[in-house]
Amino acid sequence: MYKRSVFFILAAIIIAVFFQRFYLDVPVGKNITITQKYTKRVIFIPLDSRPPCAKFVIDAGRIADIEVITPPQSMMDYYTEPGNTAALRRWLAENAVSADGIIVSIDQLLYGGLLASRQSFGKEAQEGALWQMLKDIRESNPQLPIYAFNILPRITPPANIDSVQDIKNLMEYSRLTDKLSQFYDEDDLVKIEKLRGKIPEGHLAQYMDLYIRNLQLNKKLIDLAAQKVLTKVVIGQDDGEKYGIPNMERRSLQQYTATEQLDNGTVFITHGADEVGMSLLFNMAQEFNDNKYHPRIFVAYNEESSAQAILPYMAAPVEEITEEKIAMTGGRIVSTADEADFILYLHIGDDENLSARYCGAKRIKEWLKDGKKVAVVDLSRHFSADEALFPVLLANDVPVNSLLAYSGWNTVSNSVGTAVSQAALYCLSDNNKINTDDVLRLTYNNLTVLYEHFVEDYFYLKGTIDAVNISLRKAGINNVSDLNLENNYLWANRMLALSLQGQLDKLAYSMASRTPLTIKTSDGIKKIYLRNMKVDAFFPWPRTFEIYTDVNFTMLLGQ
Repeated sequence: MYKRSVFFILAAIIIAVFFQRFYLDVPVGKNITITQKYTKRVIFIPLDSRPPCAKFVIDAGRIADIEVITPPQSMMDYYTEPGNTAALRRWLAENAVSADGIIVSIDQLLYGGLLASRQSFGKEAQEGALWQMLKDIRESNPQLPIYAFNILPRITPPANIDSVQDIKNLMEYSRLTDKLSQFYDEDDLVKIEKLRGKIPEGHLAQYMDLYIRNLQLNKKLIDLAAQKVLTKVVIGQDDGEKYGIPNMERRSLQQYTATEQLDNGTVFITHGADEVGMSLLFNMAQEFNDNKYHPRIFVAYNEESSAQAILPYMAAPVEEITEEKIAMTGGRIVSTADEADFILYLHIGDDENLSARYCGAKRIKEWLKDGKKVAVVDLSRHFSADEALFPVLLANDVPVNSLLAYSGWNTVSNSVGTAVSQAALYCLSDNNKINTDDVLRLTYNNLTVLYEHFVEDYFYLKGTIDAVNISLRKAGINNVSDLNLENNYLWANRMLALSLQGQLDKLAYSMASRTPLTIKTSDGIKKIYLRNMKVDAFFPWPRTFEIYTDVNFTMLLGQ
């Protein structure tokens, strides 16, 4: 018995020493203090106040040493409450003089945000005042880059149309109208006429007027680009489908742009919405860059069929959207990984290709081992953790700190646009680094954005959101899109914070995270270790669809 006890005690000591040595010991190295450095200042009016549209852009700006300035929160939208458009225009006019560049959401400046723009029926928008203000800014600042973006209305009717049957009928009317405009079919014409008789006249008028007014608004923006009032205009298409009136508006605007003889560098029409601000931030960084950097990108898929997959909320296959987002950077797709600035790996998971995830993790691990730069887009057809690549990366000790970007939000356009922009910003900045401090600052800022996407895109959206929603519903709170700020909102925030910190702790002690990141500096090859990871998280709006995350960590420099 005595010998057995001694054996167990010795075994426990050995295990404890091993754990201490390999998991808790801080590697020999210097604790790095990062001082932010800004070389340019960009005024940014976000699409709305959600983190993907605002905070992500601010954080990404630091990768390129760009200070992104947004309006005071008191002027911005808050969920269903629109922003103060008059105050926002005054703020923009007052701050334009101190800016090196301007990026503005027309939806925010005219209506007070994306949600408000969908409810704009019967509301007078001060278009004339906005156009005049932009002209005044241009007259006072002839060389100032001014970018503007606007989002096409989605196929789903505005929220005030709340009859389930009316919503279904309007959406089917939209699909058939677009289909009929491309392929004449008498049966479709009969169906449209029957639907017209079922839809209340006021609802149909509101639905159609939304597209008519938006078409004229976008044509005006294109005219301002032709007149060089605006340096660049991007028109995004929110949640789309294969057929729908939004597609008709997109095609009409493409024809109008061609008639005006404007190239993609001046007017770009794209799928997506929330990521457009991030894409334009990279374009602005290009403006500031003397050599007008254009990325070379090697695109790889988890399997050949993924390129042609059409995922939810998309009006085009993955490959078309990917080519579009790369075109927005002015970049080009190259045929081999060796000639690329970075590899864009797209995982399109579904319940039929689960076994391919190991092969994907192995490819990424080999690329990283060879010193290649890799950005990962991690999507799943059913929006499930079981179909995602990230847990397989962790299980196979893929050094995730070495990734340039990771994105797996709710749509292809969001995820691809965000990942391409972050990776391109990194490569542009990496080309301009001068000394070791520049390299360390770039590394820290990119890792911050990377980990915020790990936390939100995987930990939250592929798991924690369901746990929070189930807990709320078990407590009798069925509407998770309208939480009570005095009661269940605070409880939901508490559940969120505990869950995400627990998952981040687990990631922090995995080999995938603890494997040091190797960087090249003016002082030679160095290793970067991350320790003391913490995440602050809360729901920015009284609903559980999106979260605000702020990830902090200690960065140590070793040999």
